[in-house]
Amino acid sequence: MSENTKENDPQPSRSLEADPDFRTRLASSSDVSEDKLVDGTLRIIAEGTAAATGDEFFRSLARCAAQALGARYAFVAETLSEMESRSLTFWDGSDFGEGFTYRFPGTPCQRVAAGHICVTSSGLPAKFPEDLWLQQIGAESYIGVPMRNAQGRTLGHLAVLHQEPMEPSEEDIAVLQIFAARGCAELERKQAHEKLGKAHEDLRRLNLETAALLNVNRAIGHHLDRDVLFGALADCLQKVVPTDRFGIVLPSKANQLQGYVLTKRDVLSESLQSKVFPSEGTATTWVLQNREWFVAASQDEIRDRFPATARVMQETGMQSLCELPLLSGVRVLGSLNFMSSKKAAYGHLQHSFLEQVASSVAVALDDCLAHEEVRRIGNELSARTIAELERQQRHMSDALQEASKALGASEERFRDLFDEAPIAYVHEGLDSRLIRANRAAMKILGIQPEDVPTTYGKTFVPNTPDAQRRMREALESIGRGTDTSGVVLEMRRKDNGKPFWIQWWSRPDPSGTYTRTMFLDITDRVLMEKEKAQLEAQNVYLQEEIRSQHNFVEIVGNSRPLLAVLQQVDQVAPAEATVLIQGETGTGKELIARAIHDRSRRHGHPLVKVNCGAISAGLVESELFGHAKGAFTGALANRDGRFTLADGGTIFLDEVGELPPDTQVKLLRVLQEQEFEPIGSSKTIKVDVRVIAATNRDLSLMVREGKFRGDLFYRLNVFPVTMPPLRERQEDIHLLVMFFLEKFTRKLGKPITQVAGETMSRLCAYSWPGNIRELQNVIERAVVLSKGPVLTVEGAVLLDFQRSDGQANTASKTPAQSWPGAPATGRLPSLEEVERQHIVAVLKEANWRIEGERGAARLLKLQPSTLRSRMQKLGIVRNPD
Repeated sequence: MSENTKENDPQPSRSLEADPDFRTRLASSSDVSEDKLVDGTLRIIAEGTAAATGDEFFRSLARCAAQALGARYAFVAETLSEMESRSLTFWDGSDFGEGFTYRFPGTPCQRVAAGHICVTSSGLPAKFPEDLWLQQIGAESYIGVPMRNAQGRTLGHLAVLHQEPMEPSEEDIAVLQIFAARGCAELERKQAHEKLGKAHEDLRRLNLETAALLNVNRAIGHHLDRDVLFGALADCLQKVVPTDRFGIVLPSKANQLQGYVLTKRDVLSESLQSKVFPSEGTATTWVLQNREWFVAASQDEIRDRFPATARVMQETGMQSLCELPLLSGVRVLGSLNFMSSKKAAYGHLQHSFLEQVASSVAVALDDCLAHEEVRRIGNELSARTIAELERQQRHMSDALQEASKALGASEERFRDLFDEAPIAYVHEGLDSRLIRANRAAMKILGIQPEDVPTTYGKTFVPNTPDAQRRMREALESIGRGTDTSGVVLEMRRKDNGKPFWIQWWSRPDPSGTYTRTMFLDITDRVLMEKEKAQLEAQNVYLQEEIRSQHNFVEIVGNSRPLLAVLQQVDQVAPAEATVLIQGETGTGKELIARAIHDRSRRHGHPLVKVNCGAISAGLVESELFGHAKGAFTGALANRDGRFTLADGGTIFLDEVGELPPDTQVKLLRVLQEQEFEPIGSSKTIKVDVRVIAATNRDLSLMVREGKFRGDLFYRLNVFPVTMPPLRERQEDIHLLVMFFLEKFTRKLGKPITQVAGETMSRLCAYSWPGNIRELQNVIERAVVLSKGPVLTVEGAVLLDFQRSDGQANTASKTPAQSWPGAPATGRLPSLEEVERQHIVAVLKEANWRIEGERGAARLLKLQPSTLRSRMQKLGIVRNPD
């Protein structure tokens, strides 16, 4: 009755109001008209691009556009500048060619790139003689349509070329414009996705660099022994920069250098081995002399300039080099070098980040060398005379004073680093009162310097159970001495109360009187992750919807009962009233629900479908309303329910009569108040959702029997719509047969053009207990079995379908019918018939109960959801007694 459509298609279906001749054209069974040719063009391109995104979408768009207009070539291009464009894909008639970049002047695309539709029916090479590419491919005609966004900016264009003249109609141009707009939306999505990916990568790199710099500072902050210091560097620097070999080089004697290879350090060894080598012909000498860092992408770049370094890299199999000077004031202490076996390994590194690493290493190395000098002096004093010792003692005292001044200057630098650091640092008392805070911390917290002594850190935490719990656990972990690295806390600014999120590190000071805390503002990252989670949930739902294989493109028929239903759709679609669609299975209730949504003011928002009968009773509430993390076994993360996904749009509750009683109560509240709480959460979520329900059961009878809530029934039954069965639409059977015949012949590639008269009469006379779904299955089966251009359906096929509903007469049996479910015709049943009859028999034995100890699912050794899915596939529905 309908064909597949994609919910994320940016071009909405044409509404009944916008097309007054909609029903007349659908009802007509005459020869193909001009409009149907246009529809065919639209269908070719739509079917070719509906399931694709990204590069695959543009490939499908170019190929289908060329095929739809009968052209040889087509390409989709992205505008790079006012004078240049780049092809996203190129169709050459049989396959996709290589991409290319070209400039607009002298080409037929120049005015298209300016936002104009350009058509050259013939004589293309003569009009654009400068475009040699047109002559190479032999193009004679050209159609170009710009891809413009909502702001009127041209992002690219769609072009179709042919080796023969083309005379496109206005409808052809309109079709290309429609899909150029769809291509523009996909191009905007692609560009936005690339920007988002770059932003994520920049944020990830910044976090890694910040954490790495912090680890370096922690590792080398208090080491004064050279072996211990270099060992700490070996443990943390190889995690900072991707490297296969790195070390530190210090100036030694005249024209000599002393190198320490840190990647070869054995953590169990007592000392670190060094190597003294000549400084001539090394990159280290240039770095120390020029006080600048040096990067080489390969050995070839340094072979002539620094032959000694190139020789070492060749012997060790290294290709890339990065060497930085270690500066302490005006002095050059040495260099820090990294080598990699890959070419161009360090071209992407951030200059500022490496300078901070080198600066931190230089400060620690400066202190280490000063300590070594002091120790050397002490060793010399022990070997001299008392007089020499006294003289050396005075000298050492002077040296210590200079060292004290240097230490004071170093402490001053550290204080400046604390105040001016881009990372927030605070010192807090044991009661969380702020003792000291740097500028970054005050900016994030929204306080002034005078507010610091009177401010308590715990006052920034909002008074919500989750936030208070996180803060309490974090403070308790500090008391236990547990590492608090990376705790995420939700806070409120003091000045304006706006929420923000921080990543928090805190450790007690060795004195035990206060804690040292550092945090990063990750508000943008948290908000981005929340938005990403919502988009992923919507994407998961849309993927599930695509896989559900729903059929909907057109409503076929012109019978009086169907036209009455369509008139009701026109009446209720613009309103916000709740709609209850009733009718037998297979009559197209979901199709009517989609028609109501597409013609409503909510058509730009999602239509979320929920099959209440296919979800187990234990999971239906979670599926509808969502759940919080840890709400039940298996709830490993927060999940948005279908009502949250449908916010602003419409939710379609199919088989609503199958809802459990406790879920009916919660659904009633959503209909009344438009709010609910997810499972395991006390947070109330408000939504704006229109509800359309459908059922093939008599809800009023269920209300009288106590199986369905009466108040919920009245809330759902605001605007009832009853779908007529196919036996009441006899005049539509001919149209439906031709519709399904065209669909399946195109799908299966069969050359069937007509239906036998006897077959059509038999189909029109049949009662169709399975309605349109049964008719569709019969036609598909007949197309598969047909061997000629005329479709025929044997009478036994219809009887088999009738017997599947329990209407066959099996009074007389032959030896071939010894199997209990064998049909009266004597043929063996199909596997689907055997499965259906077996499931029905077990359901009857279990009194149609699916779940539970004596339910049919337990007897069949199936999951309840699996059994419901098979029942829906096989069309098994309990007939009311």
